[in-house]
Amino acid sequence: MPSTRAGFSSVPPEIPRAFARRADGFRHAAAGGLWLAPLVYLERARYGPGWYGKVVSADPQRLLAWAISKGIPQRALQVKSLPDVDMPRATRRRLPGYHIDLWGARLALAYDPEMLARTRDRANTSPPPSIRTR
Repeated sequence: MPSTRAGFSSVPPEIPRAFARRADGFRHAAAGGLWLAPLVYLERARYGPGWYGKVVSADPQRLLAWAISKGIPQRALQVKSLPDVDMPRATRRRLPGYHIDLWGARLALAYDPEMLARTRDRANTSPPPSIRTR
């Protein structure tokens, strides 16, 4: 007798990967992997000012499997094309892409807790990048 119900996999969803270079993250996502995009501080955002992140992929099923495993509803999936970073900027085409926004407590579902703490500490000692004064 199988240990999982029919239609369910016993393999856990992929863990989103962060990359030092955004272009590498876009390549990974365009190939169907899960990319953990860099955190950004937004002053005027849908859910108020704060740190926002996202998990990005060209594979909506893989992204949904990850989201469901974290208790994020399917309606959180958003469509947004990805740039083909291997083409010259002037003629760059867009590829099918999807993402799930993360903010507040949801950030801890994907981002390393120590990195989140360092980011918040940095924000408490200096203004976020978008509001820094020169």
